[in-house]
Amino acid sequence: MDNYRLYNVVKHMLQFLEQLTNWYVRLNRSRMKGEEGPKEQFTSLNTLFDVLLNTTIMMSCITPFLSEYIYQNMKNGISASDSAYFAESIHFLGIPSYEEGLINERIEVMVERMQSAIEIGRKIRDQKNKSIKTPLSKVTIVHADKEAGEDLTTLASYIKDELNCLEFEIQPNEAEYVLYLSTPDHKEIGSVLKAKYTKDFKERLNNLTREEIQEYLKAGKVTVNGVEI
Repeated sequence: MDNYRLYNVVKHMLQFLEQLTNWYVRLNRSRMKGEEGPKEQFTSLNTLFDVLLNTTIMMSCITPFLSEYIYQNMKNGISASDSAYFAESIHFLGIPSYEEGLINERIEVMVERMQSAIEIGRKIRDQKNKSIKTPLSKVTIVHADKEAGEDLTTLASYIKDELNCLEFEIQPNEAEYVLYLSTPDHKEIGSVLKAKYTKDFKERLNNLTREEIQEYLKAGKVTVNGVEI
């Protein structure tokens, strides 16, 4: 934003608003309604107000008139003594700074895993023509990563609500559920390895073991016949 290159800002802003509306607000509706007590309601609503206010200020240089309209409505909830956020116009306010100490990457990873599980679950429901209104007796998530399993278990209540299931379990034994197959791009690999990419080499790539495929998925590379792919 220092150089006013809006094309670098808008995309990320829209992604953030999508996360805010379709995830934070959606998953915290019961808290905001006061169903989990007045303290949780106060915290969730104040968090949302703070985020919306700062986001609106950030948007003011992109959508000046809409941001001003939103701010004039939100100003009713701001104390006149708050010099940082109370002004005649949103354009009299400074761009908010961020507190790096509040960034918790561990929580971000947990939420991303939860979102992935929910989105995949929804896709499977669609593939099986199972309406989200139809409750499922159990949802099983297969994941060999112990940390990922713990993260998903911690946020299990959200997953159960979003996928409308009665029970939820993590199954770490991938071998029982997952079949790994390798489908290499022979043309691409051949253009790099050239003469080394023999018929036997191709056959070897077509029949990678489960462990080799897992290594590739984890590290982004695997060594086959002494060659790193």
